Amino acid sequence: MRIEPARRSDLAGIRWLLEYDGLPSSDLDDSAVESFLVCRDEKGVVAAVGLELVGRVALLRSLVVDREMRGQGLGGKLVAAAEALASRSEVESIYLLTTTAEEFFRTRGYRIVARAEAPAEIQRTTQFSALCPSTAVLMVKP
Repeated sequence: MRIEPARRSDLAGIRWLLEYDGLPSSDLDDSAVESFLVCRDEKGVVAAVGLELVGRVALLRSLVVDREMRGQGLGGKLVAAAEALASRSEVESIYLLTTTAEEFFRTRGYRIVARAEAPAEIQRTTQFSALCPSTAVLMVKP
């Protein structure tokens, strides 16, 4: 399955996947979807990840894979594609917040950091400041 940039027509599919998995989607609009990568099948979007570029850092957000498509490596491939995009954009560090996927990201080189250590650019994102609960674990790579 090919990973490609999301189109505005993918917004409803991305939102549906996120909401079905209990992940925040209220901040997604036509402009936000442009920072997403997706995998599609004949029915539509089956996996997605967002990458908010904020200066020399980025926020990896909203990684989601349709429950029927899990176990095929799509999540890992999407993370790798987002990391490659970040590298091409000269991002120095990628941050993320998670309540359920700590081990998944740890095996991909992310480490836990205190929320207070997040750069100001990350703290100002909607994900960090409003959407993710304070119990979410902050992780960074490298």
